[in-house]
Amino acid sequence: MKFANFKYNITLSDIPEAYQDIASMMGIDNFIEFCFLYGGANIYFPTVKTLKNHFRNDEILELYRGGMTIPEIARQHNISSNYVRYIVKKSPTLKN
Repeated sequence: MKFANFKYNITLSDIPEAYQDIASMMGIDNFIEFCFLYGGANIYFPTVKTLKNHFRNDEILELYRGGMTIPEIARQHNISSNYVRYIVKKSPTLKN
């Protein structure tokens, strides 16, 4: 544990109930370290959908670079052609 001089022997039951699932998932030592680093801060965690969309957008850019048309990409990913154009246009590595 990074905070070895922490003088309390904390168990899961010592942690407020609202945070016990998180502490259980990440381990008590990691939870304590997390509290030291981020305690009191408002932190946003992205949804899984947001994480998936990042990888989807990367795949869209690769398909576009590979020569697939925007309508084909849109059909493959079940999104509009306009949204594919938006993804391509906002890419810093592609200039249209």
